[in-house]
Amino acid sequence: MKEITDAASHPKLYEIRLLICVAQADGYMDEEEKERIFQQVNLDTFTVRERQIFHDDLENPKDPKALALEVSPYLTTLEKMMLIRKMFKLASLDKEIVSEEIALIYSIGQALGLALDKIKEIEQWVREGIAWMARWENIVTNR
Repeated sequence: MKEITDAASHPKLYEIRLLICVAQADGYMDEEEKERIFQQVNLDTFTVRERQIFHDDLENPKDPKALALEVSPYLTTLEKMMLIRKMFKLASLDKEIVSEEIALIYSIGQALGLALDKIKEIEQWVREGIAWMARWENIVTNR
């Protein structure tokens, strides 16, 4: 029996696949990005087939816009915003979000049906968090 892995039945599967796309946007997925993605995978129950899809996506990058368009009807607006937040946070793991990652996240956000100003608001929130954490680093290192 063929296992169904479509967006309607498994929107979380598509969320992870989109996170993989963002992690690969700069041409390289580092260990911290992989670890964060695997943490997301472990938050839900995925079948062996679904886990194979993730591994295939790691080896053979997929079209993020097509994935976003496919899953968009099955996510609420809040879920879409949370996904964009996860993407920006994933991209910021190395304390810098590169232009390729930003462009891809905006493209995915628009494909999900989010307004540009909402995506920008989420980006700003994440960047403020990065700056806030950097200030703490300065406080504890400059005793």
